[in-house]
Amino acid sequence: MGKHFNVERGGRWLKINRVSNVPIYYYEVYVDNYLATIVYYGASAYVDVGYQKPRHVFVVAYYQSGGIPSSLTESFILTNFNNPLTRDRTFQSGDILVASDNVNQLMTGYVGHSAIVVDEGHLIESPGGHPAIQKDTIQQFLDKHPEHAHFRPKSAQMGKKAANYAEEYIKEYQQNGKDKPVFSFTLSQELDDPWEYVYCSKLIYLCYTKGADYEALENDFLWYSPEDLYSDLIDNDDFELVYEHDDVGFHINT
Repeated sequence: MGKHFNVERGGRWLKINRVSNVPIYYYEVYVDNYLATIVYYGASAYVDVGYQKPRHVFVVAYYQSGGIPSSLTESFILTNFNNPLTRDRTFQSGDILVASDNVNQLMTGYVGHSAIVVDEGHLIESPGGHPAIQKDTIQQFLDKHPEHAHFRPKSAQMGKKAANYAEEYIKEYQQNGKDKPVFSFTLSQELDDPWEYVYCSKLIYLCYTKGADYEALENDFLWYSPEDLYSDLIDNDDFELVYEHDDVGFHINT
């Protein structure tokens, strides 16, 4: 029947890609004999293995063949995986990462994601759910969102101010018990209000407008989406494009 899955290691993440057209209902991913995740939708899945060094992955998939329930199993021995997106790239405070892809690939090109870099190894983001604001590694963003663009403010001072705002914002959020803001795309929210609701690209907007007094980020309508952020930055004289994946693109103007 040929090969059905690929498994790659990038930083603390394993990426499992479905590569065949067999009508699979769902599949289970086992890492070193432990059930790591069950995937019902999407061509790709991610498993956080931290900084451990797992050796074996088994993928068990379930499908129908001639009306008869069937299953298939593939096994993999892990090797080190070098993410090409990190080669010859540096990261500075205030850099902005804007992705048009999503971990849930059904939403790729429609929602996207974004984050602000606060030092050479870390970023702050609002990835969805709770906690609404998180500090994490740049590498995990690259692993989960290869289809992204990397922008850098030409003013290092402006970038540092925006990054400092992000650091103070998450510190106050944690001191407040992580109750406010909550993650939401609610259209009735005020874009300039940091404490009721937040989402990924609104976080970037707040960092630059409030932290760096930068007024050139504009919302056309609805919510200030990753598509809006990308459109504001791609031809912006105050920012330079450091990197862009060939497949970055948004299907609708949000």
